[in-house]
Amino acid sequence: MLIFPYLERRGIIAVPRVLWGREDQVLVKLRQLAESVEKATREKSHEAIDKLALDLIQLSREIQELVFRENKILYPAIKELFTEGEWAAIAELSDELGYIVEVGERQWTPSVKPIYPYEIQVSVKPDQLDRLPQKFRAVLERGIQPDTYVVRREGDIELPTGFLKPSEVDGILRSLPLEVTYADINDRVRFFLESELISGFPRAKTILGRTLYYCHPPRLENYVRVNVEVVKKGQFKYREFWTRLGDRIIRVILAPVKSRSGELLGVLEVVEDLTDIVNNPEEVKKKIMVL
Repeated sequence: MLIFPYLERRGIIAVPRVLWGREDQVLVKLRQLAESVEKATREKSHEAIDKLALDLIQLSREIQELVFRENKILYPAIKELFTEGEWAAIAELSDELGYIVEVGERQWTPSVKPIYPYEIQVSVKPDQLDRLPQKFRAVLERGIQPDTYVVRREGDIELPTGFLKPSEVDGILRSLPLEVTYADINDRVRFFLESELISGFPRAKTILGRTLYYCHPPRLENYVRVNVEVVKKGQFKYREFWTRLGDRIIRVILAPVKSRSGELLGVLEVVEDLTDIVNNPEEVKKKIMVL
């Protein structure tokens, strides 16, 4: 997620695909190995244990080869290719994603601002090519086409995680299998969306500006008020409720909405139709895929 996009932006596609493919194969085999360990422990047969030992040896070799390719091909190449701004972004996002091993406090402080893949327009210079590992250089010498796709377009709304046109925002929201109502800090409805995938509680634009509690039957008004207050005060991360709408089983979630700095902005009411999941759990389990 962090390193490969910078390579792909330069037109270097094959190396990331091969390495990720090999890593994914290792992950699949690790899952299978966990099942084999459980089976060998349960059966306590010499055959199962012998097969497990052989699988462990083979998997350890594959992991060793993957680490070798990273240390001898990938890392030397990106050390040569990436700029300080690119490393600054990678370091910043690495802290957010976390590490497999404990790395302690990072000492390096970049002298430039982070640069993301969509912000760069670069090509591999001849002197850089000469200093790359041979296998990496061979891929580039066959010819590459840098990625020139422009992410930020005129008229886009800039969000912390991307850029969208207003029409795209509207389309994305309507494509969610949810119905959402947002009330601001004053408990006034400022926004709602109607999903094209599910049908929940009826609402219309006349509720904009309305007090959130009045959007519910009077018998539920105080119940909603109490739960809105407890999530706004941070006593609960969210509140979950289940109800029925005709023959449909509905889950309702009340959650606080905060800015990235932690300022309370309002409350979100999310409505999901979970009828099929509740009524047919075994059928749902049959559809589960291990990705």
